[in-house]
Order: sequence, then C-alpha cells, then structure tokens
Amino acid sequence: MRLILVRHGKTDWNETGRCQGISDVPLNSAGIEQAEKLAFSLKDEKIDLIYSSNLVRAKVTAEKIAEYHSIDVNIRDDLREMNQGIFEGLDFSYIQEKYPDVLEHWRKDPDTLQLPGGESLRGVQQRALDAIADIRSRFGSQNIVVASHNMVIGTLFCSFTGSPLKKLRDYIVDEASKSIVEIYDDRFVIISFNDIDHLCSCGE
Repeated sequence: MRLILVRHGKTDWNETGRCQGISDVPLNSAGIEQAEKLAFSLKDEKIDLIYSSNLVRAKVTAEKIAEYHSIDVNIRDDLREMNQGIFEGLDFSYIQEKYPDVLEHWRKDPDTLQLPGGESLRGVQQRALDAIADIRSRFGSQNIVVASHNMVIGTLFCSFTGSPLKKLRDYIVDEASKSIVEIYDDRFVIISFNDIDHLCSCGE
C-alpha cells in the first residue's frame, strides 16, 4: 500500500498560536491556498481512495485533492486531531504561564501524559494505527491519501520508524505537507517526509 499522509492547511488558530485540538476551526484564506497547492502537487499521483479526519480543516484539504481525481472523500472520526482537553482554544503563551508542570511533563515524557480532560498521546497513536490497519486490511494494494493532523501524523511516524513517543518532535509536520510511506507486510519504507516544496513561491 502506498500511503500519502497530508496535514491540513493553515487556520487562524495556527497563525495566532492557539491550541486547536478537536475544535472545528476552518481553513483561513492562506490555508485554502496551501490546500490548493498541495492538491495540484498530487494531481498526477495515482490515488485510489481519500480518507479524512472529521474536522473541517482536514476535510476541505482532502476535498481539494479529490477534485483532481473525481473521487469522494471518506470521513473517519479516528483520524481527528488529539483531544487537548482544557487546553482547547487557549493561547500557548497562556498555557506556558498557567500550566508549567503539565508542559514540563509533556517535554520530558509525553507518552505517559494524559492531558486534563483530553487524550493521551499513546491513545492517539493507537487509534491512528487502528485506522490505518483497518484501511489496509480492505485496500492493502491501493494508493491512499489520508488527510489528518500534526499529532496523528507524528505518532504514526514514531510507529513506522520504531521510535518511542518521546521522539515525537522529530516527526512534527508543517501545514499542507505531504509524507509518503510504502507498506510491505510489516515493513514501512519512508519515501518522503514533511514535503512542502509545493508551497514554495519561488519564481512566481
């Protein structure tokens, strides 16, 4: 299976540094432009199926890709971003000021942290892996786009590379990026990671 993991385009909350999580924040104008460039970069790619998180920022990104391939977007709730509980909607600088202990735990040992009122990173990874396993069990020989989110994609790459979740920061992905993995039995071959060349305005 050829798996193309894409992160959604930019939102206003991305720009202002607010914790987004499962809050259903739409793409802003810059994010829509990013999604269109991402979609154009994939127009000649053979794509059999497109799956998306149920959050609008991912759905719209997926729909832009689907337009070039005349296929529908399949929605899966288990591809949504990490539920960040009481941090949802808060400014990151405020979180740093009011919850330093939680952030310190996050920096040192993220895989054991349960966000207050939200999810654990390990829980996010498991549901994302279950989603990919389910898709693979039914469409294992096809080329599939999955439009999702930073934490989801990061935890998947930790698993693909055999890295512990404390290495998550090594697999942070940019908005409207694409990462390609080919899956053979139990072997994961990373073709590209966090590719954003399509967003470059060089020469325009």
